[in-house]
Amino acid sequence: MNDLASSSSSGESSSDSEDAPEMVSHFDDLPTDDSDSEGEGEDGVHGGSSESDCGGSESSERNLPLADRIARAAGMGRKYTKEAEDRDFDGGKKRRVERRSRALTVASRRLREARMGNGDAGVDDQVHTIDESTEINKKSKKSKHKPTEMSSKRRDYFSRGRPDLNSAGLGVSVGAKKYKARDPRMVSLSGHLDADVFEKRFGFLDDIQDNEIDNLKMRVHAWKQTGKRGQKARKKLGITVGEGSLEDDREELTRLLQERAERKRARVVRAAKRSVKQKLREDVASGKRAAYYPKRSELRRMEVEAKFEEIRKRGGDDAVDKAIAKRRKKNVAKSHKLMPSHMI
Repeated sequence: MNDLASSSSSGESSSDSEDAPEMVSHFDDLPTDDSDSEGEGEDGVHGGSSESDCGGSESSERNLPLADRIARAAGMGRKYTKEAEDRDFDGGKKRRVERRSRALTVASRRLREARMGNGDAGVDDQVHTIDESTEINKKSKKSKHKPTEMSSKRRDYFSRGRPDLNSAGLGVSVGAKKYKARDPRMVSLSGHLDADVFEKRFGFLDDIQDNEIDNLKMRVHAWKQTGKRGQKARKKLGITVGEGSLEDDREELTRLLQERAERKRARVVRAAKRSVKQKLREDVASGKRAAYYPKRSELRRMEVEAKFEEIRKRGGDDAVDKAIAKRRKKNVAKSHKLMPSHMI
């Protein structure tokens, strides 16, 4: 009994000594991973080692600072792996573009090799990959000596080589003295316009206009007639149903009459100015007066006198009285417009 008690007490003391942690007095006495693995191999008990590891990790976490523990917890709770983090945020688009470019490069290289094997070396010079073409375009520098490029969408592109007067064998070099249409009435290259000479050369136009006025008067008269007489008159003039109207013929007749009256008035004014200038020349030539330039008011008075004299030559005294009465009536109407209404 004593032996059993002593043995049991010695076993309990040995177990207590084994469970109790050893006192570490030096840095070399600390346990290592190799020692733990060897101990697990010798004992063959896995549960105890795992419990000891968990306890050690918990104790180590307690000893870590708060910031390190938060960082470790965040790392353990991440959803994606490191490979997913290294992936681009564009959903793998960059990788697909790179794979496509590599595939195109390989395909173009194989095509070039196949053509070289078939002996089609001329076509091989024209085959370029997308990467090579982009690199050439980036590296190429525009030269100022290159000819200017022009789009075929411009109108000038299609006018190149167009036949014109310069290329018609007229002895004019291309690009010099190009033909330009011009209106002789708007430029002075044809000389000064002499209205008197123009009237003499194109006097037949007045006769044509007079015939048109007479024809329009007859048409207006035929439009005004009614019954069978009006039908016969319109038929005689060649007026059919739906061809013109009374209003149109009246407007055309009024326009031609105004043009003829204005032309006659301008002719009278030119004749009056011409007579005044001729009289001044004669006075200077005869010695009655020296050469001088009259004032505008004096020149206007002389032109009015010459105008009425010209009217007397063309229509007599009755035409002069008629022109004076018309002028007086016009001046009275003008003065009435300037006066207040209660004084008229």
